[in-house]
Order: sequence, then C-alpha cells, then structure tokens
Amino acid sequence: MTRPKIGLVLGGGGSRGLAHIGVLEVLVREGIPVDLIVGTSMGGIVGVLFGLGLSPAQIAQELSPLQGISFINRLKLISSRGRQQRAREHFAELLEGKTFADLALPVTLMAVDMVHGQEVTLAEGPLLPAVLASSAVPGAFPPVNHNGMQLADGGVIDSLATHVAYAQGADRIIAVDVYPPLEKDKPWTDPISAIMGFQLPPGLFSTSGLGADKIPTAVASMWRSVRVMTWYLHQQRLAAHPPHVLLRPEVSNYGSLDFKDVDSPRQAGAVATERCLKELQALIEWGY
Repeated sequence: MTRPKIGLVLGGGGSRGLAHIGVLEVLVREGIPVDLIVGTSMGGIVGVLFGLGLSPAQIAQELSPLQGISFINRLKLISSRGRQQRAREHFAELLEGKTFADLALPVTLMAVDMVHGQEVTLAEGPLLPAVLASSAVPGAFPPVNHNGMQLADGGVIDSLATHVAYAQGADRIIAVDVYPPLEKDKPWTDPISAIMGFQLPPGLFSTSGLGADKIPTAVASMWRSVRVMTWYLHQQRLAAHPPHVLLRPEVSNYGSLDFKDVDSPRQAGAVATERCLKELQALIEWGY
C-alpha cells in the first residue's frame, strides 16, 4: 500500500451512534479512504452496513424505521426479549445468510463474554448474531448465545476499541466517540431517563427527602457508580491507545435508546467531521 492503512473506530452509544452515518458521508465525499472498521454497538451496526456496500444515505434509510418510536410502542417493548426480537426481525432481511466474508472491507465487532468477563472480537462467521451480540445493551436486551458464549454489548468493557484497530495493523486511526460525557451538573439521574430518553418528573427516582435532607436514592446511587466506573475506564482506555483523529459529535442530549430522529445525530456527525477535515486529509500522507 502506497499510503497509510486507515482504521475507522466507531464507538458505542445507542442512538447517539447514528452520528456515524454523518461521519461516513463526509469521509466518502472527501475521498478519505477507510481500510478497516472496528465497531461497538450502533457503531458495529453502521460499520457492517457500510461494509456490505450501503451508502451512508442507504444506511440512514435502513435505520429510519427506528425513528420516532412512540411512548406507547416503547411500553410494548419493555420486555428485553421483545426488543431483541424486533431488532432481529428488522436486520434479518439484510443480514440473514450473510457472513463477514461478504463484507467489502474488514469489519470487527466488539462484544463481551458476560460469563467469563472477557472482551470478544467478532470478525468471522454469520453477521446477524454478531450484530445482535455487539449491540445487546445489558438491561435493554438479553445476552446473545453465540459461539458457545453469552455475549453482550462490547461497551461494557470498552465502547471505543482503538486498541483492536492498532492490533489489526492500522497505521492511522480515526475514532468517533459518541459515549455520553459524565453528567456533573445533574449527577443523580434515574437509569430509565438516561437509557430510554423518557422525560420523567425531576427527582421522582433520583432523590428522596426534602431540603437539606434530600439524598440520592439507592437506584440513583447505583446508576451513578456504574456511570463513574465506565466513564473512568473509557477515558483510561482512550488515553492508553489514542487515535490520530478523535471526532466527538455533539449528541449528548440523546438517551441510549432514545431514537427521536435519525437526521439530527447524523448531521452532528457530519459537522464534527467537517471541523477536522485538515487533520483527516493529512492522515493519508506518511509524514503525518
């Protein structure tokens, strides 16, 4: 190869990961090559669809049925198995019968073995169970039985697996981080609001007591501890394996499963990419 090998790492973040579509739109438009993709959760879904040859516009169209799910329909999908079945049915038409060998470029999906607590890379075999496993957010979806393991969303350990792209021989790495920043102004939130995007009355589940005696509820404290732990790990892993260009689309106002619309996060991804065009264009030069 007469230029550096470019790896694109698409991070997990649920609906925030729709920003990856906008990132790809700009990369394609500007002729910035991508030689391999490492994706987690929604990043894996977008990466696989791109690897199958879908244009960013076609990917947006494929994911548009997720847009604007009503409150009533969400209630119908409270069952984690019901949500997983809906996801399976949605992606089956495109992915059923296809394997990683059908992809136009190497794509690796990140998952976690929930029994043994190990990070798992999925880069061969059938696509459908791999995509479902990589995006099986604990609590929202049940683990997926695949290759003799109980697999869940790779973001449990690392939502932005830059280390895998380096291990696969990438000379230059573009990483798209859509992991939500740690909420410091409103630390005590309930997990339903954070994950599903429901607008619940302030303090309904996050705090108890009145005035100076107001304290976080047990649920809020447990959720906060998980957020602090995962945020710390996210920052540590990113510092240990920094990309050459880090894109952070502004999508913090979306809950993980809050699919208000496709276009807004998609546009946020495009804006973040356009801001870094000089750095991105320089990646294809060996002297960078």
